[in-house]
Amino acid sequence: MFRLCAILLSLLPAGVPATSIDVARPEPFAFGSSVQQMRERLAPLCTSLEVRVISPPTAPLARISQHQIDCEGFMYAGRPRKVELVFQDNQLDLVWILFPAQEKEAFLQAFTARYGTPTLQVQFGSIYLAAGAAVRNVPSEVLFASGRQARAMVATLEAQAAASAPSTSP
Repeated sequence: MFRLCAILLSLLPAGVPATSIDVARPEPFAFGSSVQQMRERLAPLCTSLEVRVISPPTAPLARISQHQIDCEGFMYAGRPRKVELVFQDNQLDLVWILFPAQEKEAFLQAFTARYGTPTLQVQFGSIYLAAGAAVRNVPSEVLFASGRQARAMVATLEAQAAASAPSTSP
């Protein structure tokens, strides 16, 4: 039995984990799309779909309105997942894909394999700025952010870093 396992393992391509998962941003999630466009696009891909109005808006870029689509059963990384899509002023800006905490290490490995070393590792999680993506620690989620949302996040992080930097004046 040991010999058979050793032979099978030797057939795997070098450097490729046996449990690699595809963590690319799913094609249906087109940033800038309206609530109605995404609702129509996701209807056949979700086992259930609910649109919620968040009032008053709490998302950082929402000036007029904030909506969220909750999609259950969306296939991502080989399994059905709950997905939360956040719309700020009727534009898709954030996609949260929930996963069980025990899968976190697999997601981190897959994100690093696909997008490279995280740009930042903070209390929030591991952030891959060039990809507009992150793996959040608690709750366990994958984040994909639109370009405008990613720029706002970077500005916030830079402001926080500047505020916490030691003063250089005498």
